[in-house]
Amino acid sequence: MPLIFSISKIRGSSTCRSGLTPPKSPDRSATASSATRDLAVVQEVIVLGSGVAGLTAALAAAEAGAAVHVIEQADFFGGTTALSGGVAWMPNNHLMEPNGVDDSNADALKYLREVVAGEADFDLLEVFVRDARSAALWVEELTPLHWDSLPYPDYFPECLGGRLGHRSLEPRGWPVPEEIARQIRPAPNVPLPVGYGELLAGMPPRQELERRQGRGILTMGRALVAGLFSAAVQRGVGFEAGRRVGSLSDLPESSSVVLATGGFERSQDLCVEHLGREIPGVTGVPGLRGDGLAIAGQVGADMGNMKEAWWCPSTVFPGELIDGEQLFRLLLTERARPGSLMVDGGGRRFVNESLNYNDAGRALVQMPRLRPDGAVGWLIFDSSYRRRYHLGTIRNDAPDPEWLISGSSLEEIESELGIPVGQLEETVLEFNQGASRGVDTR
Repeated sequence: MPLIFSISKIRGSSTCRSGLTPPKSPDRSATASSATRDLAVVQEVIVLGSGVAGLTAALAAAEAGAAVHVIEQADFFGGTTALSGGVAWMPNNHLMEPNGVDDSNADALKYLREVVAGEADFDLLEVFVRDARSAALWVEELTPLHWDSLPYPDYFPECLGGRLGHRSLEPRGWPVPEEIARQIRPAPNVPLPVGYGELLAGMPPRQELERRQGRGILTMGRALVAGLFSAAVQRGVGFEAGRRVGSLSDLPESSSVVLATGGFERSQDLCVEHLGREIPGVTGVPGLRGDGLAIAGQVGADMGNMKEAWWCPSTVFPGELIDGEQLFRLLLTERARPGSLMVDGGGRRFVNESLNYNDAGRALVQMPRLRPDGAVGWLIFDSSYRRRYHLGTIRNDAPDPEWLISGSSLEEIESELGIPVGQLEETVLEFNQGASRGVDTR
């Protein structure tokens, strides 16, 4: 199965950097009074974008008494959040202690200072850590949502302040009223109502999935979007879909504007300008072409951390579309299961398959392309893997699709993929020897 490097949204990088000095945060003391507006005196707020950031901002503004209007350029609400697992990294959250995990704001900050590189604003990180617990509770109080704690480790649990689980919260699936559900973006990458934790632990039986579908239960990112959307509607927030705003001049001068328009991964020109390369397989929703970036530039906003992204390995299932464009799938659990490994065009492993998706995606960036669609490597798995695990939307008991390359021997696979004779066998032998000892040198 082809491997393609991708970005989901533009953001700061996260990687363990022991010994590096974190960049200093800018001094805001001279500008705080002029740059900050008291929400109590804001009468009208317009939010551009309806992912989790936009919906949370809209709900907060409405709760503070403002008249709020959300504008979404797509025909459905939810943005890339609707395609996501909906998992929130919330350190020192209220569900950690019941799950037997101690945490503190101090440890969370130590962890962030240890792992965050780039141009991070540590003043904002301190605010995030300070408010994470109360924000998670706030969501439960104001919306139909409830969080479930995931035994999901930090990406670098070995770093100072890291934890082996339960800092991540997943929105519990819930029966969404039809009038709400039909306005939420469909998720062709995860068409069944499964939870993120279930993707890790094992899929529910088909009968259970059918029962959930009959009850109108949404899960993961769509559950999160539906909960925030529902609460915002109840508080009088207006919603408008199918409208693209390209300039602040398109909006009333009296309004305060929140830019929550996602990234710019669908603009190859902007990817080349800021990231230094085209991105062949983008997993964000179509339409993410940097509109918010352009609007911010029109008012002279400062830009920062533009050279980093949320990297991830992805793959493509031929014929899968989103808004008429090719759908690219994140490779998350598929690449880390027993009986599989990832190789480059020469048949050699290049990364530990269980590495977090940001660093795994980063490893693909510099690799040469093998095909016009951007493939740079392959996910190889054996017949026991295929019988045991679902592969995206392909059930483990379903026939192999025609596009899935298969062979009765490693030599056949080498021939199909153009890998030098004997190299794949050597790679698999080395991998299996390490697995038998419980050691992975990658």
